[in-house]
Amino acid sequence: MSDKRSSTSRRGFLGKMAVGGTVLLGATGSVTASNGKAPTPSDDISFNEGLTYATREAGENRTAGDLELDLYYHPNSKEPTPLVVYIHGGGWITGSRKSTPDLMEYFASRGYAMATIDHRYSFVPDDIDPFFPPNDINPKGKFPDHIVDVKAAIRWLRAHASEYNIDVDNVATWGSSSGAHLSALAAAVDDVEEVEGDVYDINPTVATEQSGAVQAAVPWYPPTDLLLMDEQDSNDSGAQGFIPHNARNSPESMLIGEKITEAPEKVARANPITYVEDGSAPMLLMHGRQDRLVPYEQSEILYEALRDACVEASFHELDPLGHGFGFDDLTQKPVIDQTVYTTKGCKSNNGRGSPPKDRTSNGPPAGPKVVEQFLDSNLGR
Repeated sequence: MSDKRSSTSRRGFLGKMAVGGTVLLGATGSVTASNGKAPTPSDDISFNEGLTYATREAGENRTAGDLELDLYYHPNSKEPTPLVVYIHGGGWITGSRKSTPDLMEYFASRGYAMATIDHRYSFVPDDIDPFFPPNDINPKGKFPDHIVDVKAAIRWLRAHASEYNIDVDNVATWGSSSGAHLSALAAAVDDVEEVEGDVYDINPTVATEQSGAVQAAVPWYPPTDLLLMDEQDSNDSGAQGFIPHNARNSPESMLIGEKITEAPEKVARANPITYVEDGSAPMLLMHGRQDRLVPYEQSEILYEALRDACVEASFHELDPLGHGFGFDDLTQKPVIDQTVYTTKGCKSNNGRGSPPKDRTSNGPPAGPKVVEQFLDSNLGR
């Protein structure tokens, strides 16, 4: 495959990319650019904004509206380029696909098609005062609408692959916070029908002839097992959490559409960890031990599930960082303390993984290079 990459300045973009920015980190959990404006693409990169990939109708606890995505792509590449679909954070209730322009252009300059997508926000009933204030953007819904939309965007992009020079066989998701939950879930299930179980009725309508599967995922501080979050909030790092995850007005309860402790079967179908098995897509997890919004153990237990299923995975446990860290934090000098676990070398002849390697401070430091190497190795580069 062609490895043509534009000469966009690495230093210039790394100085701007940050996760969470200056806003309330728990409310966005997203990667925030320096100015919130889309950068000007280079001659090698085209940018299409506001592509409608689905139109949703109103219904019970649902509002109507269009879902859009923005796309950086390589029209002149000799071969189709791998695709990364970025999913913004915001507690499933707020946030914006517009929050990552510098990150999007930087990784586009490294040879990837980069899409950042809308999904339905969680519907808030009139009698609920949510922990995080919602935005006023439609459409809205309740789980599984969020992952239905993510998979719809992936299928839509595959259906338009020839138009945007996308390699349909090499697609990854990347997300932060609630977006990381959807990124991990998208990687753990081939398509949304797997989420149904006995509690949901799902009928995909967008590009149904296409696959919704992805080949890799980069979840940063993801919720992975929602009913464990309150229990994990008081952890050995001393990072006492301040979100009552089990409350009726929590982001997690808004996601499900009812108090999560009263709907364990629905919650189980929303947990990425539920679906991990031998053959799941590889994942690169990063999480700060001082996270007060999503306990770092949420990534730890997902990593352990991936390890035990013999799925390729790496987990960067970032000792001093909390929720909403960004590339500025990850590339600071001296390098931050971290522990890296990896499942490489796992042999899946019995469906169980090998133990993680010893705790080490000698692994490559978390940062853009690690993400790029992971994507390169799993997306045919």
